[in-house]
Amino acid sequence: MAARTILIGLGNPIMSDDAIGLLVAQEVLRLLPGIEGDLSASGGFDVLDCMIGYERAVIIDSMVTGKFPPGTVRRVDVDPELRTLRVEDSHGMNFIKAMEVGRVAGADMPREVLIYGIEVVDPGSIGETLTEGLAERVAAMAAEIARDIEAGEGQGCTNSE
Repeated sequence: MAARTILIGLGNPIMSDDAIGLLVAQEVLRLLPGIEGDLSASGGFDVLDCMIGYERAVIIDSMVTGKFPPGTVRRVDVDPELRTLRVEDSHGMNFIKAMEVGRVAGADMPREVLIYGIEVVDPGSIGETLTEGLAERVAAMAAEIARDIEAGEGQGCTNSE
C-alpha cells in the first residue's frame, strides 16, 4: 500500500450495535498492520483532526437504513447526502462540510476518503453486546473491508454476505 493511510473506526463501545465500527476497525488493523488507526466516539470536526497529513483515509461507521440486512457492509460515496451515525454529526456540521472547511482552511486533507457503513439494528441501547448475529460476523466484515482497501480503489465492497 503506497499511500500513507489512516483507518478510523467510529462508534461507542457501550451503545450496543454502535460499537460495530470500532470492532471491525480493530480487526482490519490486525489484518493490515501497515496502516495506522484511530478509534473514536467522535464525529464531525474531530474526525478531521485524525486525517490531517494522510494521503488516504478509511472510515468505518455504523448505519441504519432499513434497506439491508444487519451486518451488510456498504461503501458509502462521499457526498452531501452521507448518512452514517457518526460521520453525520448531530450538531449541524456533517463530515463532508467539515472536510470542505478543512480544505479551505489549508489543512493537509487526504486526497482519497473511503467510507464503509455497516447496517445495524440497535445503535441506541446502552449495552456492550451487539445484536444477535453481528458479533459472529465481525471477522468476515473486516476481511471484506481489508481486501477492498488492499485493492486500492474501494470498488469491490458492497455486501458482506
